[in-house]
Amino acid sequence: MKEYKTLKIDEREEGISIITLNRPERLNAINFELIEEFLDYLDYLENNYDINVVILTGEGRAFSAGLDLKDMGSLSSNELYKTDPRFRYLQTKDSIKVGFMLQRRITQIMIKLRKIPQPVIAAIKGPAYGGGLALSLAADIRIAGESSVFCNAFIKIGVSGADCGSTYWLPRVIGFSDAAEIIYTGKDVDAKEAERIRLVSRVVPDSNILEEALIIARNMINKSVLGLRLTKQALNINIDAPSLESAIELENQTQNVASQSIDAREASMAFFEKREPKFNKW
Repeated sequence: MKEYKTLKIDEREEGISIITLNRPERLNAINFELIEEFLDYLDYLENNYDINVVILTGEGRAFSAGLDLKDMGSLSSNELYKTDPRFRYLQTKDSIKVGFMLQRRITQIMIKLRKIPQPVIAAIKGPAYGGGLALSLAADIRIAGESSVFCNAFIKIGVSGADCGSTYWLPRVIGFSDAAEIIYTGKDVDAKEAERIRLVSRVVPDSNILEEALIIARNMINKSVLGLRLTKQALNINIDAPSLESAIELENQTQNVASQSIDAREASMAFFEKREPKFNKW
């Protein structure tokens, strides 16, 4: 397993990977190195059949404070960005090009979190601001610690409040009106309000968020791996389905494929034998 500077990866034999954003001294703010390391690991997960559920969390007292503006401002003086081939796209002196390419790299993280076949559970405590909020929104399930504070902070720094998928996910997760207020005002949403508006599934003490996420993850990995992956695929596509008929057509196809699998036969036998199914790992 590759080691990263800005991420801690804990891949467990049971098929769960815990990704921990690991810049606690900067409240896990997103810098160039974190972007590239995160993308590298997500590329690895996309074709991985040993990891079936992902948990995303942050080291220390924050989930992520969003983009590290201090780090981004040091581009011209930081030798890392001039010598490391991962940052060759930033080596132009054209600031407009740099901004364009950097924006695409950051937002690829949110796209890839949806693209990987594994369900993603965000275990959040402390600030989830700007890009940190966007990371949590790209997860399938969000568990909040009592200290959690969510903020669509983009509007506060002189740019559009529409960034990193926030205007796509927030209205779908919590409804248009609540989403519009959060996006237009950049207001803080504490854990209690986040639970009320269903931004998060539940709120637990900070010390319990990882264990709560692991309970959900272990519930998932006891299911058919094929069934789990086909389900995420269907959810991703059908959230934008043009009609009920289109959604059901996709569901029919996934069911036809899955029903021919060894897992389906095992589940059928287990039902009649009144026992829990024993699904094979891939």
